[in-house]
Amino acid sequence: APYAVAMRTALILAALLAAACTPRPDAPDAPEFADRVFLGGTIHTGAPDAAMVEAVAVLDGRIAAAGARTGIDPLIGPHTEIIDLQGAAMFPGFVDAHAHLIGIGLREMTLNLEGVGSIAELADIVASAAQETPEGETIYGRGWIETGWPEARFPNRADLDEAAPLHPVILERADGHAVVASTLALQKSNVTAKTP
Repeated sequence: APYAVAMRTALILAALLAAACTPRPDAPDAPEFADRVFLGGTIHTGAPDAAMVEAVAVLDGRIAAAGARTGIDPLIGPHTEIIDLQGAAMFPGFVDAHAHLIGIGLREMTLNLEGVGSIAELADIVASAAQETPEGETIYGRGWIETGWPEARFPNRADLDEAAPLHPVILERADGHAVVASTLALQKSNVTAKTP
């Protein structure tokens, strides 16, 4: 479920970025209804005079208005798609030049392994998560980095199998350049020694 929330947030951010980059012809004199309206969350504009607003209206792929609901509600027509953010935050867009924003978000929304000091500590954290997670449900975590660990190696599937034998476990390194998975996770993904 945390992974689904993270993906939904990433899709909303991608949609906003695409909407902000789409050209729009000059607006006609007659008022138009918005194609979609975002509301129900914390909406950040990035503008110093209106840092946060209640709603955003999109017309022809571009942000047409952002502000209080009283100003946006008249733009809602019979075919306007209403997107309820359900309390999630919305931002005008990100340019991730190499900051790993999605990975950082996933780390914060799943099993956070930032600062773990050893494979033994990582295994203890995974074992604790397994006790709180229904049997068979995947445990996903991010943020480990083996630099400076006394074991001087990456964690491996045997470490994860011992910590959580009844759960698929997938743990991503802090930089996103490596993943370790348990035997059960590999089996459920149909990954074998012969998988290319």
